[in-house]
Amino acid sequence: MNENIFLLIESQRMDFTSVEQVIADYFLSKKPALSIEQLAKKIAVSPASITRFSKKLALNNYKELIFLYNLSLGQGDIHTPVASSVTSSYHALATKSDSSYCEESIDYFCKALKEVKLIHFWGMGFNSYAGADFQFRFSRLGKFVRVISDQHSILMAANFADRSDVILIASLRGEDPELIKAMKIAKEKGAKLLLIIANDESEMIRYADKVLYAASLTKEESLGNISPQIPVLIQIDMIYTQYLNLYQSTVQKWVETEHILTDKKERRR
Repeated sequence: MNENIFLLIESQRMDFTSVEQVIADYFLSKKPALSIEQLAKKIAVSPASITRFSKKLALNNYKELIFLYNLSLGQGDIHTPVASSVTSSYHALATKSDSSYCEESIDYFCKALKEVKLIHFWGMGFNSYAGADFQFRFSRLGKFVRVISDQHSILMAANFADRSDVILIASLRGEDPELIKAMKIAKEKGAKLLLIIANDESEMIRYADKVLYAASLTKEESLGNISPQIPVLIQIDMIYTQYLNLYQSTVQKWVETEHILTDKKERRR
């Protein structure tokens, strides 16, 4: 148990009731640790509400909350290098990604991408940043990549999809109802759907022709100390690397684009 209780509480802020917000404020103010009865009396809430608050943090009981609280308070004076914290998080994501690696799925993605000139990429929010990276990489290999990052445009594109289309969808949580609806429509139109996702219980999976499972972010990582698109970018790195391995002729196109970019930089000097 090494969670920072303050980050854990902040990560659940949006789901708290008004009573739970009062409890959260007490702990985030780093006030003295009290027994559940003392705390209930001090902030005028019931012990049952404090217990529910603890469970909402995915803790077993209030004793576990206090243990983590005291631990986090004690860490306040300990200087942990930022580099150590961040790199350990990246290492954890890389390890998770490696454990879920499936070469057969990667090869399927590569073959599907090789067979088309135009690739559609659907991704909203931070997933659209991963889409921009995917676009840059595969454009250099002679592909046209269309990144669509808003709900209305994705739904519109789904209605115009056909059997010749390959659509790569990136959604870690896989919970957006509009994106699920768009996938269902595109599937009915006969498009080939490739999905990168972290939630193995998402309804999106049922509409995908092939799925790559990305690493999921912890509560603390999801607060923003780790760029949220990193798990998707790792999967894109794997796809791109295997694509180059499988289709060596594309390396020449990559070299040619390198010369183009280099020449442009030289002319600007």
